[in-house]
Amino acid sequence: MTLKLVGDSSANIPKEFMDKEGIGYLQQKMIIDGKDYKELTDINREDFIKELSKFNPYPKTAYGSPAEAMEVFEKAIEEGHKEILYIGVSPKLSSQINSAKIAAKKLKNKAKITLYESGLSTTSQGALIYLAWKLSKKGESVSNIIKQMDKYRQQVYTVGASASFDQLFKTGKIQKKIGLNIMSKVLHLKPMFEIVLHEGARGIGASSGFKGALNKAIAKIDENMPKDIEYDLILCEAGSTKFFNYSENKVKSLVKVKDVLHWGTAPVVIHSLGTNSIQITVLPHID
Repeated sequence: MTLKLVGDSSANIPKEFMDKEGIGYLQQKMIIDGKDYKELTDINREDFIKELSKFNPYPKTAYGSPAEAMEVFEKAIEEGHKEILYIGVSPKLSSQINSAKIAAKKLKNKAKITLYESGLSTTSQGALIYLAWKLSKKGESVSNIIKQMDKYRQQVYTVGASASFDQLFKTGKIQKKIGLNIMSKVLHLKPMFEIVLHEGARGIGASSGFKGALNKAIAKIDENMPKDIEYDLILCEAGSTKFFNYSENKVKSLVKVKDVLHWGTAPVVIHSLGTNSIQITVLPHID
């Protein structure tokens, strides 16, 4: 193929899959003790999950630079690709796509580089890249892939639950208040979230116990997704697959599911949503 797909490391597509299928990725970074670490190649994910709660100060995140985006695009050009399609998030959600824009402008005479603002993040963004990969395997043109993504991104939906409020407090995603902190511990409250187009991760309340939170989160799939579509299901873990079978069965009781994929959450997303969080994503199935 002359087309090279490129996404973001935070889209949670397994590195092994991207390497095997030739999907490029612009890496986001963790800043730990003042040093930058690329989240897929510099960080051992399992060790990061074990140590995250112990870091003091809590790590920060950073997006890939224009120079790093150029490296990704130049590698694709060296591989012989004539076209590059970068599927990023909206500038409203991350500045990373701005790095890709700068790199694309500098390389415009070497390859045709198209930037697509998916408006999605984390596993929803990964699901859209996965759909684009399927279309590219069929030999679809960039323009047709974009038309299909415009349609499919309306039908990709992610919900999930975090194991505690602790890491959400540390990132500032939720303002720490004494009453909420005490209540969450006494009632064993687990926060729930959804991935919304152009908004990213948005809290949808909390429920007592992790299974209770999953039940309420999965109920949003029943509430929001059409029943006449056959879906693929992505279960994305951040340290535990304990509730994978349970979540799969619950989703299958609500919508038609064809394929089930197991992915691992990338460090930058674990940093925000917490260890042992689970993301549950449905996306239209295409052969």
